[in-house]
This record gives sequence, C-alpha cells and structure tokens, in this order.
Amino acid sequence: MRRSKATLFQLRQCDPVAWTVLLNSQPDVEGVEVTAVTEQPLPSLMLLTGGSESKRTRYTLTLADHTDPITFISKQTNAAEVNFYQTFAKQFPYLAPTPLLAETSGLNGWIITDDVPNHFPPHTWRHNDVEDIIGDLAAFHATYWDTTDTLADLGWLSHFISREQKQYTWEALKKQKAIFFDEGPGAILSEHAINHVGRLAPVLLEAANGLVVMRTLDGWPGVLGESHLQAAADLLDDPVPMLEPLLDLPATLLHGHPHPYQWSVTLFDQRRLFNWNKPTLGPGILDLVFFLEQFDLLYHPESQALFVRQERPSSEETIVDSYLLALSAELGSQSQTRDVRRALAAARCLYVLTTSFPHFASWFNDMPNRYVWQRINRMSDEELQNSQFSLLAAYRPYLSGLFQRFLQSYYAL
Repeated sequence: MRRSKATLFQLRQCDPVAWTVLLNSQPDVEGVEVTAVTEQPLPSLMLLTGGSESKRTRYTLTLADHTDPITFISKQTNAAEVNFYQTFAKQFPYLAPTPLLAETSGLNGWIITDDVPNHFPPHTWRHNDVEDIIGDLAAFHATYWDTTDTLADLGWLSHFISREQKQYTWEALKKQKAIFFDEGPGAILSEHAINHVGRLAPVLLEAANGLVVMRTLDGWPGVLGESHLQAAADLLDDPVPMLEPLLDLPATLLHGHPHPYQWSVTLFDQRRLFNWNKPTLGPGILDLVFFLEQFDLLYHPESQALFVRQERPSSEETIVDSYLLALSAELGSQSQTRDVRRALAAARCLYVLTTSFPHFASWFNDMPNRYVWQRINRMSDEELQNSQFSLLAAYRPYLSGLFQRFLQSYYAL
C-alpha cells in the first residue's frame, strides 16, 4: 500500500481532490476522478463490543464516467489496528478488508478500507454462511499456527496468555489497583493466582470486583445463583485448572473479538472481518469461543434494541466440529484437534471471567441495595422496558444461557 499524499483532514472534509489522490495512489488504479463525496455515520456497536468500537463513517464516492458510486469505511482507531493493516492485511485478502490508508496520528490511528455493501445481518445467516465464516476463521488461525515467536518479535503484539510473559507481582497490582484492595475485591484473588495469570491480573481483579457486587445483591434470579458465583470465586482463587489446557495449545494470531456483527457476508460469497483493534497471540479456541458466546446476542442497528436469537442456523456442536475439521484440513496432525476440543471448557470459563464479570460493577454501580434489586427482579419485561433498567430485560435471557454454560464448563475442567 503506497502512502497517499491526501491529508486526513481533507479526506474527512469530503474533498473530491483528496479522494482522487488517494484512489490513484493504490496499485492498479490510474486515471480515476472523484467528482463528489458524501458521508454517513454508521451505527455504533458499543452495546455489543463493550465500548471498544470507535466512530465509523461510510464515504460514498461518485466517479467521473461511472454510473455507480463506490463506498469506503473510515474510522479512528488505535495503533494496533494500524499495525495490523500495515503488516498483515495483504496476507488475508479473503478475510481482512483492503486498506486504502492506515496511519497513526498522534496517539491514535486512522484507517480507510473498502466497504462490503448490502451484506446480510447475522440474524439472516444460513447454515452455509456460518460454515464459511468458521472455515475462514480456521484458515486465518492456521496461517500462524505455532509460529508466534516471530510475531512477538514485532514488538506490538502481546500474548493473551503465555508462560513466558512478564508476570505481575502482588505488590505491583496492589499499587495499580489500590481501591480494589481497600474496598475488598482484592481479597478474592490469591497471590498464587496473580503469579499465574500475567497480564490478565488487572482484568481478573475487575472480575473479582464484579463478583463482590453480585454477591452483595444476592445474585441475579434466573441468571446468576450462588453456584455460579462460587465457581467464579474458585477460578479467581486458583486459575491454573482453567489456564493449563489453554497454555498447552499452540498459539496463533487472534482477531481478539470476532463478534458476528464484525463480519460482513454477501450474496456473492464475499466475507470480511472488520475491527482489528485487539489483535493478540494465543490459542485459536479463544476466538472461536468469543464468536460462539456472542452468536445469539442480536440487535437492530438503527434502534440498537437488543434481542436473543430464537433459532440457530447451526448448533454449537456443528460450529465446533466445522472449525476443527477446517483446521485439520489446513494443518493435518499439527492442528491437535483433540486437545483443542478438550480446551473448550477452559476457554469458555476464561471468556466469562474476562468479559462478563468485569462489567457487573459498572452495570450495577447505581443500585442502592439488594432490596431495590429484588423489586426490580419482580418487574415484568414490559415494565423493565419502560424503566431505566431496560437493558436488563434484553440481557437477561442471553446471560441466563451464558452462565449455565459457564457452570457446566467449570464442572468439566
């Protein structure tokens, strides 16, 4: 990708001359003239991605001597996503959007990629669509399977979990997160746990904080009972049974959060995976579990109303089997598919501890006491929808299934 002389300011101001320069700086493009540019803000995915999605904009370009306009996606992002597009995007043309521009600006980065218009939202996916997505994910993981030492040398990619990564000390964590130790959640994490989780120590401390909050509220009826809370407490005290099956697997390059709404699938068998702002190194099963556990949580882009998928086009067992078969086709015996399957329960437990429990403290930060919480739980979904707790009605059926799978996975460790 050759660097454009068009400035970000000009491009964001919808300057046709700047967009003309950018397009003509691309390989195999010459003599294109942009006559008009319009922009359209895209709906936020923050409800689904935990606030990790930056503002995205679709630019529509009208070209001289062309009847059909073309579109591109732009967003402000972090240095990791810029580095991904600069380093890896060309190696995955079947998966990563093609970057027209990827550069850092101060502490942030900017990317402009091709668009995938008229794609099918996840609630319309068919069985074949899911199979193709899982095949692409497996092929992506196979590319760097068990070769991450070279990737770590890049300097900007870190291991999600690793035996070799720098460990947190108990003293360093207490200094960094003093409030959690002063107010109690730090007591749930043992020094033994901190010595084994490395860079995840601050995240698991936040999970402990969420656990304390939910115990203060006596759990969440129909979602989170004492058995779920005790399972989380056990893993926070001793995470080794959860981590060891994952650490024994070959590591690879991970997307980090391949939520179904990060994928664009079209009628013409075209698929792209967006939002590469959390690339990391680790066992591929972590990406697969993230996709599985977010698969049933759907939303309407315009209203951002959440709802739960009523019927899956593919069962979880089929999705896992498809991933392992695709991985085996790419790698043969190197894929260690039996060990990957055995690590599914560990990956699910780690997913819940690092994504769900840390949110509870912020979700229920304004909850006065357990008696108010009990009254809220007696409200019907219709009553909740008309209150400040409307999100609870949407998340409740989804989280109920999630924590049931979490408990089953904990027992399977």
